[in-house]
Amino acid sequence: MTMETKLVGTKIIKVSLIVFGLLIAVMAIFWAGMMTGFRKARFSYQWDKNYNVLFTRGPGHKMPPMGDVRGREFMDANSAFGLVIGVNSSTLIIKGDDDIEKSIFITNQTVIRRGPETIGAGDIKSDDRVVILGVPSSTGQIEARLIRLMPKL
Repeated sequence: MTMETKLVGTKIIKVSLIVFGLLIAVMAIFWAGMMTGFRKARFSYQWDKNYNVLFTRGPGHKMPPMGDVRGREFMDANSAFGLVIGVNSSTLIIKGDDDIEKSIFITNQTVIRRGPETIGAGDIKSDDRVVILGVPSSTGQIEARLIRLMPKL
């Protein structure tokens, strides 16, 4: 085997490995995008499925049809921003700027802050503006990890 043949064979192997590595990277990015879309779709489905339980008079109460929902994007499953319209010991109901109400579940691990100080869930009142970061639950709620109360304007 000549030196030129060895060099050509080595170059082909290097190029093949690079192409294979790029293909794996592209597939990983595609998979991550699919999982993000699946998570958002699942949260939106669970939110819709449990809407009557979370926001109306219970599971037997029928809501009027919502009309054409084509073209709407899925709601954000990991965060919320808006005005607190309902408060109890473990749940907040907030109304976002898009007029969609979201149910927020507060756990013992939820960090609640007003400015630099940490406060308790009992310090949150109706008409407070909040920013919430959390994880979606299977009931269509957001399980809050961080709640930050915004200053009054």
